[in-house]
Amino acid sequence: MWSPAGPCPKEASPTQFPREPSATVHVVIVDDSPFFRYQLGSRINRRGWRVKASLASGEEAVSQIPALNPDLVLMDVVMPGLGGMDAVRTLRHHWSGPIVMMSAQSDQGIRDTWRALDAGANDFIAKPSAEHTLDAMVDAIIQRFQALPRAIGPSASPSLHAAKIRVAGIRCIVIGASTGGPKALSELFSRLNVAPSIPIFIVQHMPAGFTRSFADRLSTLLASPVIEAPPDGTSVPLTGAPVVVAAGGRHLRVSPIACWCEPGERRHGVIPSVDVTLFDALKVFGKDLAIVILTGMGEDGSEGAHLGHQLGATVVVESKDSALVWGMPGTIANNGDVDAIWPLTRIGAWMREVITAGNRT
Repeated sequence: MWSPAGPCPKEASPTQFPREPSATVHVVIVDDSPFFRYQLGSRINRRGWRVKASLASGEEAVSQIPALNPDLVLMDVVMPGLGGMDAVRTLRHHWSGPIVMMSAQSDQGIRDTWRALDAGANDFIAKPSAEHTLDAMVDAIIQRFQALPRAIGPSASPSLHAAKIRVAGIRCIVIGASTGGPKALSELFSRLNVAPSIPIFIVQHMPAGFTRSFADRLSTLLASPVIEAPPDGTSVPLTGAPVVVAAGGRHLRVSPIACWCEPGERRHGVIPSVDVTLFDALKVFGKDLAIVILTGMGEDGSEGAHLGHQLGATVVVESKDSALVWGMPGTIANNGDVDAIWPLTRIGAWMREVITAGNRT
């Protein structure tokens, strides 16, 4: 199940793991639209899950969810009265289970999504749009849930706490993430607190419409410019050491002098793909590239990490105990293509060392 969003008071309910792979998953839906709740709930029930409650407001969520103790809460971001962000903040004093925000692609919806993650939500998913149907949304919810650990109690986490890995001479960092990535990247960038002098490329699996706001959020946390690669394909020069987020629905490409986004086929079922960016970056930077793979389901990034490891690039993945979903980092770790398996805090400290060393060259 989704790991707890953070420390909760002692009176908070413990996080519950899925009972068995075949057990019914109990869901609470929180949304002010009766029509949307009905449409989403009926689709969830048809998949063999059970909607335990359908709630119309943040106030109802706060008063009922701790007692209901569902396996998963799906909560709208923008609601009259107590909105999703404030409901999450209040709930986290009493309940530590998984909360996924449902976000519309409006300015307020996107802005409040990031605030809800800060308040303790575990992840978010885009509400249906012209390109993203309600059935596709339910598919994504189920896929993410099924990718999470099912063993009850703590599980062993492979670790590779390298005494020393390369810091000096790294000329570029590529960061890849998927499920749980927005929260992880926000925490990572809030810890860096140093303006980079080497390019940093961020490939986060995220729908179009969210990545520009996400780049703005990271920029605020880093206190240094972070930009979305323009979706129209305009090139971003590598001079000036840009920090660039791949645009949703586009691959981020890299050359010796610039980076840009372009449409293309999905790789590993996703676009943007970490592997597409890694193969380009390895051609340009070779062994002087650092590859950082954070939480996410699937195996995107594993092919690029394998090639990078062969070429002598530095490969760091997030540890199982730290990652929300240990799919992408776990695949690379299990393949043996890593120099270090670290929790997010240690990755942040190492990246700060890398950036500081780059600032001195």
